[in-house]
Amino acid sequence: MKVLLTAVFAASAALSTAALAEAPARESNFNVTYVLELASDGSILKLEPHPSMDLPALEQVIESEVRSWSFQSAQVDGQFVPTRTYLRLGVYAPGLDPTQTQIVSATTGPAIRSMEAPGYPAAALRRGDGGLVLLKLKLDAKGNVRGVVPMPGSSKKREFTEAATASARHWRFLPEMANGQPIAGVVVIPICFQAKSPEPQACDWTGPDGQLFKPSSLSVAIRPAARITSELAIVSN
Repeated sequence: MKVLLTAVFAASAALSTAALAEAPARESNFNVTYVLELASDGSILKLEPHPSMDLPALEQVIESEVRSWSFQSAQVDGQFVPTRTYLRLGVYAPGLDPTQTQIVSATTGPAIRSMEAPGYPAAALRRGDGGLVLLKLKLDAKGNVRGVVPMPGSSKKREFTEAATASARHWRFLPEMANGQPIAGVVVIPICFQAKSPEPQACDWTGPDGQLFKPSSLSVAIRPAARITSELAIVSN
């Protein structure tokens, strides 16, 4: 099972939270986020789609696979404790057929609460220029963005970096929780500016440790509190 992770933004204007909703359309590839609560020993206490897909048969297939994985809960003062995290899955399901459904990516960490896409720089749009910006976001325990740092691999064009950074400062996240207490975190989000496309388009990108990611997710957590340890899923966290 190969992990594929990325985020997309296109020239077609600001994408609201609704436009980035988890509920899948009739397409082969989509993303879904689950609330995942773990006991101190890593066993699953709760696994619930956030929000519900309203597709019981498909959810059953996905949840059956996830429940076969192993997890590690967060540590506080060297002790494993009950943990709440958000499990982001990339799913391949042609026609939303449960019999053909496969999980193609998985990662744990904070979840996106609200996100507005950055405005496309007008001059770049007129020129037909595009670019990729990789942002490392430092989150406080409330899920607010307290720091934004462009990462190596980002476009050299300042207009893209400035647009992405200005927008990212207003994004909000749902933090992981350890022993009932919310905790700070760090996530990496790629923003793809593609002026020639009227719709959002995914793009490949190189993330932490030089790993190549492909389309499937909106964020990659750095050192998440809860981790997937199962050999059934190759996971970048």
